[in-house]
Amino acid sequence: MCCWSQWRVVVGIGVAYYEGIDRASLLSTMDMLGIQRSKRRAVLMQVQILESEAKLLRNERD
Repeated sequence: MCCWSQWRVVVGIGVAYYEGIDRASLLSTMDMLGIQRSKRRAVLMQVQILESEAKLLRNERD
């Protein structure tokens, strides 16, 4: 939830596409939350799984 507003958005002619969570923001968030360096790789992998599913929903078009 801390990174929900940190998505990279690609904007084209009449279309905006959510590309993914900004990695610098994710790293900064992990720092602020005190996630140990030894656990960050696992956290990143889990976030990428969630991100791939969220991307489908965020980019749905009517």
